[in-house]
Amino acid sequence: MMNAPALFRLREPLATLPSLVVLAVLILAGVQKATELQRKEDPQPVQISLMEVPPPPPPQPKPQVEPQPKPVEPPKKQEAPKPVAKPAPVKQAPAPVDPAPPSANAPILPATPPQPSAPATPPVQSAPVAPPSPPPANTANIEQTYVGQLRAHLNSIKRYPTGREASTLRPQGKVRVWFVLKRDGSVVDSGIESSSNSMLLDDAARKTINRAAFAPFPEESYKGESTHRFTADLEFIPV
Repeated sequence: MMNAPALFRLREPLATLPSLVVLAVLILAGVQKATELQRKEDPQPVQISLMEVPPPPPPQPKPQVEPQPKPVEPPKKQEAPKPVAKPAPVKQAPAPVDPAPPSANAPILPATPPQPSAPATPPVQSAPVAPPSPPPANTANIEQTYVGQLRAHLNSIKRYPTGREASTLRPQGKVRVWFVLKRDGSVVDSGIESSSNSMLLDDAARKTINRAAFAPFPEESYKGESTHRFTADLEFIPV
């Protein structure tokens, strides 16, 4: 009964005793583990040895190339002097021998007369070259140009018909006229080849032919013809 109060007083220290025991065991285990780690040594110790590195060999001197002696040229052979040709000796002509005087008994031959020389042939003169003739004129172009001049002249002098009837009707149309000319340009005959269906316009075309003064034929045109027939179209438009 007397131990009961003592145990009651020591209940708290006794309750913490297991914890202290566990803590002590853990501490001892940790200390022992640390000691094992510190004592563990490497079974294969590392040996470090110092080696002396030999110094590099000194550079070898470059072999000196001895200059090759130049080949000695053989002495040139001196050419032997060419022999100088000696001038040929000049032969002297023999002195002329005077002919012996003719004897009194020797016949005297007549001297040979000189033969006449052949007459010189006179130089042959070439025939004079005639100048090139001018090219012939193109007759067709000349005649076509002349016809164009005639028609242009008629259209320049044509007059629209005047009067009360022309002002009232005001006809319009084209008249084809024909006319025969001499080589001097004078009118031989004329007429209406294609009417305009208007007497006023046809009459105005006839008056145009009578009023015209035609140029004479060109010399190169209508060769062999004393007269020639022409045609022209006259168009009348009221103004």
